[in-house]
Order: sequence, then C-alpha cells, then structure tokens
Amino acid sequence: MWKNYFKIAVKNLLKRKLYAGINVFGLATAIACFVLLALYLENEWTYDRWYKNVSEIYRLRMDYGEKGEKPVQIALTPNILATAIKDLPEIQKVVRVYHRDVSIQYDNKSWNEKRFIYADPSFFQLFSFSLKAGNAATVLNGPDMVVISASMAKKYFGDTDPIGKTLLINGKRSYQVTGVAVDPPSNTHLRFDFVASYSTLQFPERWGSANYYTYVQVQQPSQLASLQASLTALARQQLSDEERSSGANLNFVPERMADIHLHSVAADLTEQKGDIRYNYIFGLIGGMLLIIACVNFMNLATARSTERSREVGVRKALGAQREQLFWQFMMESALLTGIALGIGLVLARLLLPAFNQLADVQLQMSGAGGYRIYAILVVVFFLVSFVTGIYPALFLSGFKPVQVLKGSQTATPRGRGIRQSLVVFQFAASIFFIICTLIVQRQMQYIQHKKLGLDRSEIVALNGFKGDVQALESFKGRLLQLSGVTNVTAAAESPVDIQGGYSIDHIQDRPESYTLNINALPIEKDYLKTVGIGLLSGEDLTRADIADILSEQSEERKYHFFLNETAVRKLGWTPASAVGKRMMLNGRTGTVKGVMKDFHFASMKSKIEPIVLFPEYDWFQQIYVKTGGSDKQRVIAAIGALWKEVQPAIPFDYHFLDDDFNRMYKSEYRVGAVLGVFATLVMVVSCLGLLGLAALTTQQRTREIGIRKVLGASVTNVVAMLSKDFVRLVLIALLISIPAAWYIGHQWLEAFAYHAALSMGLFLIAGVLAIGVALLTVSLQSVKAATMNPVKSLKSE
Repeated sequence: MWKNYFKIAVKNLLKRKLYAGINVFGLATAIACFVLLALYLENEWTYDRWYKNVSEIYRLRMDYGEKGEKPVQIALTPNILATAIKDLPEIQKVVRVYHRDVSIQYDNKSWNEKRFIYADPSFFQLFSFSLKAGNAATVLNGPDMVVISASMAKKYFGDTDPIGKTLLINGKRSYQVTGVAVDPPSNTHLRFDFVASYSTLQFPERWGSANYYTYVQVQQPSQLASLQASLTALARQQLSDEERSSGANLNFVPERMADIHLHSVAADLTEQKGDIRYNYIFGLIGGMLLIIACVNFMNLATARSTERSREVGVRKALGAQREQLFWQFMMESALLTGIALGIGLVLARLLLPAFNQLADVQLQMSGAGGYRIYAILVVVFFLVSFVTGIYPALFLSGFKPVQVLKGSQTATPRGRGIRQSLVVFQFAASIFFIICTLIVQRQMQYIQHKKLGLDRSEIVALNGFKGDVQALESFKGRLLQLSGVTNVTAAAESPVDIQGGYSIDHIQDRPESYTLNINALPIEKDYLKTVGIGLLSGEDLTRADIADILSEQSEERKYHFFLNETAVRKLGWTPASAVGKRMMLNGRTGTVKGVMKDFHFASMKSKIEPIVLFPEYDWFQQIYVKTGGSDKQRVIAAIGALWKEVQPAIPFDYHFLDDDFNRMYKSEYRVGAVLGVFATLVMVVSCLGLLGLAALTTQQRTREIGIRKVLGASVTNVVAMLSKDFVRLVLIALLISIPAAWYIGHQWLEAFAYHAALSMGLFLIAGVLAIGVALLTVSLQSVKAATMNPVKSLKSE
C-alpha cells in the first residue's frame, strides 16, 4: 500500500512541475537558512558551557563607585585578589589570567601575536582544555614556561616536536615550550594561542591596579551566597575609613562562566560579548522562514482543490476510503519535504563558508554541534511533513464524490479565507523584517556620519613599538620627515575605545573626601592635534610640560591634565575656571592644563562620560600616524620600511583607526548584514507562494477572463482585476507589520544613547517595496492570462 502511495505521489508531482518546483525551492531555501541559523544559535547558546564542572566556575567582577552614582562594573580585578581569597573555604581553585600582545621570534623569523595570555599553574586543571603534549599539573608551574596551541605548533615548528624548544618574547626573554594544547573551540571567551606561566611576570601584588581576570571554582554551587558575603567583606576592608564614611562602594561579584558571553554586564571583556536579543531575532527568522514555506505548501495545495476534486471524486466513487486518500496526500507532503530537505542540506553546506564570513563565526556541520543539527532536522522533517500535509489532506480527502462529480463542490469560501489570512501573515512577516533591516542600516549610517569630536580618518595605528622615550622621539622625528605624514603621536589605547578606569581626588575647591571615578588615557605630547580634539580653554602641551613628567622618581613628577566638558561640569567648574586647578589622578599630582570639547571615546551605546588625558610615557601601546594625500599605499610602504630599520626584531603590524571604530559595532554590522540577506529570502519565499497562487487563480478564472475580453475588457482591466485582491492583502499586512516593527525598532534603538530617529520614510519605503514586489509577482501571471487569445481560452473550457 505504501509503495502504491509513493508511486502515485511521484506521478502527481511530475505532472504538476510548477507546483512541485515552487514548494521544493521554497522549502529547500527555508531549510538551508534554518540549518545555518541553527548552527549559529547552537554555537551561541553553548558558549563556555562545554567545560567540565562549568556550574562551579565563576569569573569575579569588580563593581565600584561613589555614593548616589551608578557603580562601574568591570571584568578586571587586582592581582592580589587571587591571593587574598585562595584559602576561603568556598574556593577550590583560583586562576588569574593576564592578556598581552607580544612579538615572538624563532629561527630568525618573527610574528606579532594577540592571543597571548599569562595564567596561574592550575589553568589547565580549572579549564578543560585538552593537552596533546605535557602534564596539565606542571606545564605552568615555573617561570618562563609556555604552552602553545596545536595550530601555533604547526606554524612555528612544522612537524618537529616543539617540547623543549624556546621562543624569544619581545626580543628580551626566552620561554620554553612545555606543552601543546588542542586549539580552543570558537565558542569560548578564553581563546588563546599561547599560555605562559604567571610567575614569569613577577608583578608586585597590590589592590590599586585592576588589570587581571580572576576565575574561581567553588566547592559547591550552593556555597555561592557564602562566597559573595566573604567577597563583600574583603572588598569593604580595602576602603579607607574616609571612603566608607563618604559612601564609596567596592565589591567583587561572581559571574557564572556559562553566562559571561550573553549575560555579563561587565566592561573590559576579552572579546565582544554576544547579545541575547540578536539570538532571538535569528531564531525568529529561521522559524519564520520554515513557517512561510509551510504556508506556501498549504496555500497551493488547497488552492488546487478544484483541479484535484475530480480526482478525489473518481477515486472515492471507485471505492477509495477517506483514510487512504488522507495518507496519499500525506505521502505527497512527505516526499516533497524529503526532497527539499536533501536540497536544503546541500545548499547549507555550500553556503556555510559565505555565512561564516557574513556572521564572522567559524561554524561546522561536523562534530557535536553538527550532529545535534541533524537530529533536529529529523524532527523538522516529520514536523514539516505533518504541518504542510495535514490541512490539505483533511480538506481534499473530505470531498463528497457525488457533489464533486456534479461540479458543485470546489474550494469553499472558508478555504479561500484561510488562504488569504496566510498570505497576509507571510507578507506581514516579510515587511516586518524589511523595516527592521532598514532601521539597522539607518543606525549604522548615523554612527558612521555622526561627528565624534575627533578626527579618526587617515590615521594609521602602529602596534608593538618597543623603546624608551629617546627611541620614540627619534622614530617620531623620522616619521615626520616622510612625505605624506602630517602628525605623529602615541597613546596607551585607541581614542575611539578608551577603557582605562581611574579616579581623581584631592581636587581643589572640593571636599577632601570627594572622589570621582573617571576614564583616563596616557598620551604623548602631540596627541590632541593629531587626533583632532579641540580645546575650549587652556593650551596644548609644550616640551617643558613633558620634561615635568619624565623624572624616574614618580613622586617628583608634575602632571598636566586635560578634562573634557562633562568632567568639568561634574566638578562644578566652568571651562575657564578649571584651568590651573589642582587634582590627583591615581596618585599623580598635577594641575588642569586645558578643557577639551566632548568627544566620543566609547561606543554610542553609552553617553559621553568624564575623561582625563594626561602625558605619561610609560604605557604606550600604539603609535598613531596622521597621513595626507591620495597615495596611502606609498606612505604605508615608507612607514613599513622605516619600521623595519628601527624595530628589526618586531614585525610591521598596522591598522587604520577607522578599523577600531568599526570593530565596536561589529555585532550590529553583522546583524544588519544577516537581517538584510534573510529578510530578502523571506520576501522571496513569500513571493514564490504568491506566484503559485496567482498562477492557480488565473488558471481557475481562464473562462471568466475570456468572456471579459470578448465583452471589451482591456489588458489593463484584466490585470487590475487579478491583482487588486492580492494588493489588498499586502496592504492589510502592511498595517499589521508597521506597529510591530516600530515597537521592536524603537526598543533596539533605545540601547544606543545616540541614535537615528525613526522616520515615516522607512515605513513608506518598506510599503512601496512590498507592494511593488507583490504587483510584479502577480503581474507575471496576470499579464500572461490577460494577453491570451479569448477564443483559445473559451475553447479550452
């Protein structure tokens, strides 16, 4: 019996190639997109959850602030914290992690490496990273020891055993390779290429510098409340009596390892964290595509009821039972779904590299994640087969043979109403995603064109310079002699993403106990003019100012500070009165040299906060070269040649400051790109269903069209008659989707402190686009039917 069902199903599908083709293409496209988005979501939702004992692992966050102010929350902690808590009864293991960009030399070759971390000896015992070589308990238990990833072992040593080999770090110190780790998976925030022993650093332990990530493993998750109480008490001990009396607060808060990627509220993360909202959006898109493809199937199947009613009537008259007809239609649905599933999987495999590039991920259809997707697809196959087949099967198998053969039973009004509702649903979803895509793109354009208060264009950032003040001055002087170079400076961080947390106190005209948490950045003398930050009052740095801060004895240094407008307002000063005021920045005593215009030094998701820039030549990480002219590649080549001469042991590594700026909005760009692609696919799949319905409608109304043309109807009249019902449905969909898209778009924009306005133009564009596409789709069949010879159409009836 089932074999017979299968043969009849194949015969029916081959007989109706347009119907089968539309359904297969729509379902295959939806399944391919579903697979890609499911892989992405599986990667996101398993982030950091694959560690053994993950429920017992926490990262400690530091919260600090003044009374009445929102606390600053950062993922970094002081290095002494690990020592202070290691003997707490709730703690099983403690590991500090310190990130640093380094240059590595081996066999007369050198590379700049960014995924280089230092960690305590129990790193490979706390975190379940597998070692291909080495003992997890001993690979980091002494100074100058390093574990490298398998890919780095291949890069540096080829097929040679790396154990016991030495790598020269920053041209100064040799580290011995003691282990080789399996490459960390992409779904962890602790991705590394090198893990060096923490004892190599030999940094003094203190509370005043928060530059380390601290991870703990608790004895039992139920002890979390007890651990938090101990951490709170420890943090309070670090505040002076004066700070406690003024209402200052400090706390260390455990964050679950499994929650860091999607739910952490801390700044200073090792990588840009995920956004749970975007995961919901991608999940919605994947599910919506499948639903729309299923809707197409049901719509087309019920719309073909007139064509298949005679078939049902004849088969029932010959003795077929309703149950047999039901399973026949379900077999057709399963066959179509199976073909679409196979094609969809092939499409997903072919599109995976492009999707990885689009979403900036490294997904695979093999491994544990891929197997889970295949298991889900088995469920999808049965679910889609059932959903797409159940209504048509019940609807068609229920026809009464006598009425059908008399021609009195075709598609009922009720069936037509359901089809219209489904078309409205399809286009409402399409328009919703189109509007959301336009909103994201509008915000990205706003960010790109908003004035930042500084000039990030044509600035080349050079990474990894090693040298003292004299070496920097010499290199700077030679850079300025190059044609096309207009200014040169240096700083500890990128000016568009400053994260250094400091505090100022002993402020003139303020109470002795007053402290202000503030962002701060050490800069070189010509920083302000190089990056284009304007002054409201005061003056730029002079050589004499630099001489004041070059003393080897820090207590003898006299600092010169630049505050932004927001900081000055916070302190109750005016730009004019602020100049010359005394203050202290993390122990650095000095006076205000000038007041800067406010500029965006962080993401536009946050408002401009107080910031201080100050000259200090101890912490420079990057050199910034302002270029001019059109021949950028020539200028960069000249800079590179000079770099190789001055820093021969360090590879020439550069990027543009615009790259730093764009990197802050990486997830938003990714969402915009993915939304754009999949919103287009939602519209395409919806239009496929509309095309099929239009084809069946015109086929069913062939006789009517012929009569109208004989009575004098023009082609335009016929096209308008066939199109108006579909356009009306799209207009209803527009009315439904606009409020939903406005609400979601408004909520998304509210995450930005500075954002574009929601204008009616966006909704108008989406409406015109949807109506235009719908008209074009319907017209492909309407014009064909309207231009048919009426004699031929009436003869065919």
